[in-house]
Amino acid sequence: MKTAALLTVSSLMGASAFVAPAPKFSRTRGVARMSFEGEAGVTAPLGYWDPLGFSADGDVEKFNRYRAIEIKHGRVAMLAMLHTLVTGLGVKLPGLVAAGDGIPASMPAGINAITSGAWAAQGWAQVLLFCSALEVLAPQKEDKIPGDVQPDTSAFAKLEDKTEEEALAYQNKEINNGRLAMVAWTGATVGALLTNGEDPITTLLAKLGN
Repeated sequence: MKTAALLTVSSLMGASAFVAPAPKFSRTRGVARMSFEGEAGVTAPLGYWDPLGFSADGDVEKFNRYRAIEIKHGRVAMLAMLHTLVTGLGVKLPGLVAAGDGIPASMPAGINAITSGAWAAQGWAQVLLFCSALEVLAPQKEDKIPGDVQPDTSAFAKLEDKTEEEALAYQNKEINNGRLAMVAWTGATVGALLTNGEDPITTLLAKLGN
């Protein structure tokens, strides 16, 4: 948990430390800033923050592609962090990965899912198959808002049915929560590597008990 907090603070502090290396690059960065200043994800305290210049050329198509990638990683990180916390609290899925193999269906928390060897190839095959199916059945279309992979017949609420202000607010919430989850899961993973696979809940309870 301490590691996640330090990573968050350092990322916020790093926003004011970036200086463009050359005037020409600075002008290009300024054009990109003007182009994307009103996009979702441009929120306080960082605002428009692109220290590596991925969108410095102002290419809208490339920006949307990177934004869709960021949203997808954020969603995966939110699910991963939720699993890490819930499993750390002792909640387990019933059943087995496959009939007769004796391996619990509940994946171990965090990095232990990879390092403990408790999950067989069947479990990882199911995960990869599910993710591959999502990529095929719910692709990101160019005419859709980045991150909107719902089919047109979906019963879920759609951003295009909301006002511009409401849609932007929903996008900002998801993007920021995804960013936080990516930092949090990174911190939890580093912490687990430093504590022989201990999940953040166990670490927190141990600290509170001391």
